Amino acid sequence: MKKNVQTYIRSYLLLILLTVVYVGYGQNLSQVTGTVADQSGEPLIGVNVRVKGTNVGTATDFDGAFTLNNVDVQNGVLVFSYIGYKTMEVPLDGETNLSITMEEGSELLDEVVVVGYGTQSREELTTSVSKLDEKVLENVPYANVATAMQGAVSGVRVQSTSGQPGAAPRIIIRGGTSINNPNGASPLYVVDGVIRPNINNLSSNDIESLQVLKDAAATAIYGARGSNGVVVITTKSGKIGQAVVDYSYNLSFSSPNKLYDLANARDYIYFGRKAMIVRDVYPDASFRLSGASGFGTGNDLTKNTAYTTQYLSSENEHKLNEGWESMPDPVDPSKTIIYKGTDWQDVLFRTGVSHNHYVSASGGTDKATFSGSLGFLDNQGIAIQTDMKRYTININGDYKISDRLSFFGRTSFANSTDHQVTNITNIFARGMTLPPTAKYYFEDGTLAPGEKQSEGNPEYYLNNRDAENKSETMTFSGLFKILCIRSKLILIS
Repeated sequence: MKKNVQTYIRSYLLLILLTVVYVGYGQNLSQVTGTVADQSGEPLIGVNVRVKGTNVGTATDFDGAFTLNNVDVQNGVLVFSYIGYKTMEVPLDGETNLSITMEEGSELLDEVVVVGYGTQSREELTTSVSKLDEKVLENVPYANVATAMQGAVSGVRVQSTSGQPGAAPRIIIRGGTSINNPNGASPLYVVDGVIRPNINNLSSNDIESLQVLKDAAATAIYGARGSNGVVVITTKSGKIGQAVVDYSYNLSFSSPNKLYDLANARDYIYFGRKAMIVRDVYPDASFRLSGASGFGTGNDLTKNTAYTTQYLSSENEHKLNEGWESMPDPVDPSKTIIYKGTDWQDVLFRTGVSHNHYVSASGGTDKATFSGSLGFLDNQGIAIQTDMKRYTININGDYKISDRLSFFGRTSFANSTDHQVTNITNIFARGMTLPPTAKYYFEDGTLAPGEKQSEGNPEYYLNNRDAENKSETMTFSGLFKILCIRSKLILIS
């Protein structure tokens, strides 16, 4: 009996305790109302409002208002989330009527893409648009900005067709549109709303965003010209705030990735002369052994012969003190051949040094913004005597005439000069296969031309024939923008 009474008392006390806790908690549950607006005071429709840690939530109506029931107003926290805005957590601390202002999220604003006729949020985008990461342009300087898309934009094939500094690569979007000529379908370029034939003289430092339109929507906007895809580029513009001046400098080096493993002069002479004595194949080969060929001994120190190979004599033995080499004649070991070997790949190629200077200034007020830049690129090629120099100037401004009318203008200028090889086949293909025993310099210190241009000294022809190209590009664009009054129509059924 005593045990039953103790059990009854314990159960009664526990019931009282739970009742007190429930009543005390229930006294904190209240209705919470409020409104949500952006930084300009406009109500935000469809903002998600949720009690943190629970499934209780709602969304704002057309006036940005919301209502939540049975909320712990003392300890509760409301979470506000909306696409394009920063997520907010607001402790109630006893408040039952809130007025919330949400801030725009910069990390989401960066995902706005250009679609040809304006801009659109990536969340709402239905067409195929690829955007180049800005870090690609920041980390690596490009003499031709189109090269930056190589391996960085999906569905875009970028091929380097020339090692010339600043040369435009071949760009094919989604495999091209022609079966007969799949490599001839170049895209359309649009820079700040202006159609351009190429982007060769555009500095990568001036680019704010680069996007590629790849599907039929490009044709719908630009017509047949956009059938091969469209590259849309937006350059940098001024920002509201104190004027800022920036300067950047980039130094880079380039060199051939891999060279050919060619025979040296000694091996060339040895195997060349050995081959000439195979009588059953070359019965009249004696003239090659004694003639003025790359392994013949009929050469001398004058300008009459193009090669260095000759028999050692009292007239030429001083050349051994000037870096020439000697070897026994493979055909007649009693005689000594002297020669001067040259690796023509070392003559033709070099380590290219590039300098990129860029200075910019930007700033403005609520009424007007400005931006200006000046760039200079000096880009050496890996082949001797090849280079490119480019000057770029970009100036743009935005002026707010009234609350509904504004104007912006852009001006860009580029001047470029480059030097190219005179003939790709002769300089590279045949120049590197020039016999290593060919004369590099004559006795008087002048460059030797070789036997002929197709088998000649590449340095001689690149120094004596100047293949220079010059180009200037200037673009002006301007636009008046009229802001229309926006009205909201609500249909109630």
